[in-house]
Amino acid sequence: MVNRGFFGNISNTIDLMKSCVNVLKKDKELIFFPIMAAIFIIILLVITSSMGLLELVNQENATEENPPIFLLAILIFGANFIIVFFNSALISAALERLRGGDPNISSGLSHAFKHIHHIFLWSIIVTIMALIFAAIRASGRNRGMMGQIITEIFASLLQAGWAMMTFFVVPIIVSENISPLTAIKRSSGLFKQTWGNQVAANFGFGIFQILALLISGAIGWFFGIINPTFGLIIGILFATISVSIIYTLEGIYKAALYEFALGEKPLEFESQDLRSAYRAKTAMA
Repeated sequence: MVNRGFFGNISNTIDLMKSCVNVLKKDKELIFFPIMAAIFIIILLVITSSMGLLELVNQENATEENPPIFLLAILIFGANFIIVFFNSALISAALERLRGGDPNISSGLSHAFKHIHHIFLWSIIVTIMALIFAAIRASGRNRGMMGQIITEIFASLLQAGWAMMTFFVVPIIVSENISPLTAIKRSSGLFKQTWGNQVAANFGFGIFQILALLISGAIGWFFGIINPTFGLIIGILFATISVSIIYTLEGIYKAALYEFALGEKPLEFESQDLRSAYRAKTAMA
């Protein structure tokens, strides 16, 4: 029998997560994509700081109510481009595995580079939306406590809806080689078929990330009793590895759910009864 309802979707998501772990066991190198993203973001911040841009933003904040949008947009775009690029490489490698291939870091990066123009445009769109959501939240600061709460709820709902409707944009870009605007429309269509699994997955992976950070903090505190510096290093290292694992599993999950939405059967998921794990409908053209 096919699982139905929200709790059925949670059960389905857990089953799919287990299969994602099996995929990661076979392709452990996939974890390096989020790690490389983190490294490049750190490099971006170091370069930005060395050029004095971070200090300039802080100085402007000290004299103006709002930070300079242009500088913030550059920083946010740079970070978004790095995240989207390595996420594209991760999902490309995951799709290759699910379609019977044997991916590696080189193949994932190579495939992402082939779609660099679409990734660039999608990063611009992501940055614009991030600024819009930030502006909506900022507009509630002068509306009193109740107004700020309502504005925050409204912005959060808009952001969650945007995240759901664009859930498949990256898999669509790297798999179908279409423009981001077209990918958004296509992702919105697939959203209707997978929304329950998306909600459960976002909730589940979010909880796992919070738990990973809490455990990392506890481990860092424990070793910090012996030596504060050593404890800080251990805590950051554990947090980086654990969050990277969760981020990798999330990328594999997104690739698998995309395949299911197309009516395909990913090879690494053949051991499960896919009819109970996900009720695939005919994908929209």
